[in-house]
Amino acid sequence: MPRKEASVQLVERLRAHPWLAVACAGALVGVVIGLFLPIRAASPSKADEAAWTLPTPAAIKRFDEAKYQALRRAAFWGEIKQPGERGQQAAGWSLSGIVTRPSIRAAVTSPGKRETTWVRLGGALPDGATFVAANRDTVWYEKDGCRRARKLYLLANAQSDACIGAKGGSVAAPPAPTPPPATSPAPPPARSSH
Repeated sequence: MPRKEASVQLVERLRAHPWLAVACAGALVGVVIGLFLPIRAASPSKADEAAWTLPTPAAIKRFDEAKYQALRRAAFWGEIKQPGERGQQAAGWSLSGIVTRPSIRAAVTSPGKRETTWVRLGGALPDGATFVAANRDTVWYEKDGCRRARKLYLLANAQSDACIGAKGGSVAAPPAPTPPPATSPAPPPARSSH
């Protein structure tokens, strides 16, 4: 008898919830189809196989020799020394700071030395050049009859120390140094009498 009661309860639940019966029947049909009809991968078409061929060695050439040599000679690689060759001499000094007021001075550091030397406008730099002008981030100096510029915080190289106005020079002529503004005390505020 208990078996009959269980089947009656199952029938009553299915009548109360018909969507449950539909979901169970759909799952059962899906399992049966999946067991007997497995999913197969689509085979590639013959037209796609015939269209592709192995590229020729000329087509896979990775670089052009002329472009490679031009890139190798580019300035951003710096001076590449071959065994036995002498590279360019290192800069004789580096720019550490610039003061434009009350007087124009440049802080210069020589390689191998820890101390900083302050050079006034018109003074001699460690390599014998004459300090001629400055602004907030650049100093201009004359050496061997040629005006040159050096930027603050940038390492000196052959291009940065090139003569201004020469071929490849990109630095403009220095602006004329402006004198500091004359400062005078402001007049005291007028008092009103009550």
